[in-house]
Amino acid sequence: MKIKTIILFTIIVITAINLYSQEAKKSSFGIQYTLSYDFQVAPRNSESKIGVLHHAPAFSYRINNHNIYIGPLLSHVFQLKPMWNDIYDNKAFGLHFGYRYYSNELLRNFRIFGQFHFSIFWVEYRHHQLGLPGGVTETEIRVNNTASFGVDYEAIPNLHIYAGTGFGSYDGFFLILERVNLSEYIGIKYEF
Repeated sequence: MKIKTIILFTIIVITAINLYSQEAKKSSFGIQYTLSYDFQVAPRNSESKIGVLHHAPAFSYRINNHNIYIGPLLSHVFQLKPMWNDIYDNKAFGLHFGYRYYSNELLRNFRIFGQFHFSIFWVEYRHHQLGLPGGVTETEIRVNNTASFGVDYEAIPNLHIYAGTGFGSYDGFFLILERVNLSEYIGIKYEF
């Protein structure tokens, strides 16, 4: 009976190791730059739309197919339809981070990925009203959540070019979507 138990235990352990073990972990650090544009973002308490262009450099860390990144954010705000009472400053600064999951290579050096992106930035605007004081400068914290998919191409060893599309919201907190807006991006990444 004891031999059968040892043999059964050994078979279970070997099977579990084969089922749950992964390939050797391949990890790397990298730097990346992403240029993205969010279409028709609705500011709070307003029916007009603004466009937001993000410059997003980041440091990244990849383990096998998982990639996380964090970095500063410079955003340009474009008023697509002028508002009579709010004039937005065209530059905003903040922070962004995200998670990206890559597929295995579909074609040589070509993969697809899914991504969750989160950014927070401070934007100033001048609110004009009738009467005194005339205009007041206010600061607004904007939170952007985006879920997207894209393609990644390794042009030369360790240099990746990627692009993607997704949807997101400026009205909620992390992974909460209320008013949905479209987002497009393109970027370049170098892994060490």
